[in-house]
Amino acid sequence: MKKRILSLFLAALLLVGLAACGKTPAASYPGTSEAGMITVEINTMSVMNPILMTYATELAINRHVWDCLVKFDLENNIIGAAAESWEASDDGMVWTFKLREGTKWVDSTGAEIGDVTAHDFVFGWRELINPANAAEYASFGMALKNADAYYAYASGADGAEEVTIEEVGVRAIDDYTLEVELESYIPYFLQYVKFEVMAPIYEPFYTQVGADKYGTSPEHMLYNGAFRMTEWVPESRVTTLKNDSWYDAGNVSLSGIHWDKYSDQGARFNAFQGNELDITDIRGEDRIIMAAEGYPVTNYIAGYSFYYLANNTETSDLRSPSLRQAISAALDREQIIATVYKNDNEPSPSFALGIKGVNTDTFSEAVLAANGGEPLYAPKADVEKAQSFLPAALEELGYTDVSQIKISLLTSEGTASELLSQVVQEQLSKALGIDVKIDIATITDARARRNAKDYDLFMTGWGPDYDDPMTDLEILETGNGNNHSGYSSADYDGLLAASRAELDMEKREGLFVECEMLIASDLPIIPVYWRHEDYLVSEKITGGFARMPFQYYNLIYTTLA
Repeated sequence: MKKRILSLFLAALLLVGLAACGKTPAASYPGTSEAGMITVEINTMSVMNPILMTYATELAINRHVWDCLVKFDLENNIIGAAAESWEASDDGMVWTFKLREGTKWVDSTGAEIGDVTAHDFVFGWRELINPANAAEYASFGMALKNADAYYAYASGADGAEEVTIEEVGVRAIDDYTLEVELESYIPYFLQYVKFEVMAPIYEPFYTQVGADKYGTSPEHMLYNGAFRMTEWVPESRVTTLKNDSWYDAGNVSLSGIHWDKYSDQGARFNAFQGNELDITDIRGEDRIIMAAEGYPVTNYIAGYSFYYLANNTETSDLRSPSLRQAISAALDREQIIATVYKNDNEPSPSFALGIKGVNTDTFSEAVLAANGGEPLYAPKADVEKAQSFLPAALEELGYTDVSQIKISLLTSEGTASELLSQVVQEQLSKALGIDVKIDIATITDARARRNAKDYDLFMTGWGPDYDDPMTDLEILETGNGNNHSGYSSADYDGLLAASRAELDMEKREGLFVECEMLIASDLPIIPVYWRHEDYLVSEKITGGFARMPFQYYNLIYTTLA
């Protein structure tokens, strides 16, 4: 943590120094010209069905058009959204939410279609755990009493006892009272129901358009949030306009938001300089340019840990644990950051980032303390160590020579992703003598191939959905919808199961630390870096928004000049 703060401080001094050296007045970027509207940059928009979303930018759009029971304010405090009040039983196992009366469902034109009731949350959550939908975030619904048993039965699992959907622990006591019963105690439960996949769905409309069409276009969805979606040009733009029927519409000053996709980092920077964007992430070299112009750059840590997803199944050479160890040791994480990102990104000392510790500022500090103060993943390459794993790798794969090992780097479109693959290709080829190929795909295609485990190595990232280590660690649990590695470990699953039953927070954290150690030993994923975010804001925007952990974008109350 101290190292990270020092890094940010030095970066700030650099920016101030560069700005001070300039002889010309600070540059001006007034932003987009459309009155009342702002345009922000995102990198994907391939899924708009709330229960099927997984990417941060898609979830960011979600929180602007749908209200879950609760939400975060601009300082990450839980406040009411669709619910105006709630209470928990003494043991924290049963929660009762009182919904706001008079809130409405609207369509893409803004026409009011029906009232938002507790029944909509019951239906939405049931669809989240409907095996037919194969929601990657179905695990969120498994917090409900009997949900896991229902999913097993409905999926046709061998030996599963019959459990009906009515036995799952969510029910509407009346139109505006929702009762939720948990399978086990969850200390962060309100953050759980804040998460965007826990959105309600209006069953009459869903049935009318059909499950296959729901979420495929603005007119095939209904909205209960601050905005409504009016345009979706796949792989290009989503437009959301103010929902005048929203309960707090009087405090929303924006007319709407354009969410524009950019794959090329240079193009998005040029778009900002050309006043075509009001908020955009930038590269390290862009930050230096803006500092020289005297224009402010904002930096924050959203909690995103980036890693190579390794295909652990029999279809890939990455099924070899020793090969995964060789690759991790061969990576020069510092060089990757210096060459590709040129910013404050940090080599990953552990997997989880952005989570509070029990007795430390962050959970990662507890992990490193348990490892003697040393990182689990070296910042620099250790070629000798990397090569020492190769004999065991060959034996595990049934090969006789390193030349037989084949690795393909599945790479999402975009300048940074493609440069990253080139750097890693060179590092692995040079250190290990392995044949490494680069396979570039659109984000949509890469997502589909990742889900189908049609890859060897795929760079991806994970950010926290709530402030607890479980948000990161459960994605490697057997059967988790976000486990795309094929990893399955009885020891790892047992640690997570024990953590769910453990009420002592220090002992619980100790179980999570053991999970981190097991990840470093088995390497179902290969952590590479922790991401720091640099971004620009046009002078059109004066405040009222947030970008921070758990909130990639919160633009609802943005104010304009």
